Amino acid sequence: IDNSLNPCWSATRIPMSTLCNGDRMRPLKIEVFDFEKSGKHHFMGQTETSVDSMIRNNGVAMFLLEPELVKSKKGYTNSGTLCASNVMLESHPTFTDFVTGGCEISLMVAIDFTASNGSPSDPSSLHFVQGGGAYNPYQQAILAVGNVLETYDTDKQYPVYGFGAKVMQPNGEVSMVQHCFPVYGGGLEVRGVDGILKAYHDCLSHVTLSGPTLLAPLITSAANIAAGYNTSQGKQKYGVLLIITDGEINDMEATKQALLQAAQQPLSVIIVGVGSADFSNMKLLDRLVVHLADRTPRDIVQFVAFNEYASKGPNILGAKVLAQIPEQILQYMAMKHIKPNARKG
Repeated sequence: IDNSLNPCWSATRIPMSTLCNGDRMRPLKIEVFDFEKSGKHHFMGQTETSVDSMIRNNGVAMFLLEPELVKSKKGYTNSGTLCASNVMLESHPTFTDFVTGGCEISLMVAIDFTASNGSPSDPSSLHFVQGGGAYNPYQQAILAVGNVLETYDTDKQYPVYGFGAKVMQPNGEVSMVQHCFPVYGGGLEVRGVDGILKAYHDCLSHVTLSGPTLLAPLITSAANIAAGYNTSQGKQKYGVLLIITDGEINDMEATKQALLQAAQQPLSVIIVGVGSADFSNMKLLDRLVVHLADRTPRDIVQFVAFNEYASKGPNILGAKVLAQIPEQILQYMAMKHIKPNARKG
């Protein structure tokens, strides 16, 4: 605060873990400096207190002391006072509070069937299925994310989409390129992570890889599903759309707009990039959504490059992919003024 002998700082929120490691009685030393453009700020004094003391003595002046003057200056009392006003503890629910209160997390999966993956029959293809327990990158990503989220899903029924392919129709004809189709034409959902893997495997024999890579239709469909959850205080459900893709996005602006709209729904979007393509635009998409925060209430998208974590094992990959989900769920619940329900069981 410039040019003031009686500064008044704006209110701030500091996590207890950062301020005092969660210990209200922990001694705190607060130092005050006079700002100098040169960077050689002038020390004006310090005081010792604790969170507990600031709450009990809310607004009571605390003496700022300069240790050197305390020792050397006769009759020295203080160099000023510091008042901590309106000190209070805020309690915020945690991700665990929502989960133990019955909040359900439902997975949706979208798989890239564009031609850049390579023919599934080619051993160098990202879609090549070896069998014998060896999984390709798509299968590994499904397992890493699905095995974690399955714990929080009560019915374990998952929508599985494909995109960027021509699809074999029941009459034997091949469709135009589709950018959001259920892998089973007769039904949208499959059961469990094993069901997702089987749907993916079965779909490989019923599609012709094509392109381009369009994500907006997938995000819009997932947002519509999430809107149908009708998430409320009494019915808490949240969706996670996992998009696994090997290529650069070809509808950047449409995807950004779809994400902005989807941010109004109980939904997060995880994009896992497989293969060795240049994913700079995917990373840009992640950052752009954050930059557009003035137009959307939340950041709901995260991009993870599969190759950076695959060698570290499925647990590390799963943890990285899902790292932002708890905070995104809390953001949505706070936006809708939804609190955790009482612990079940």
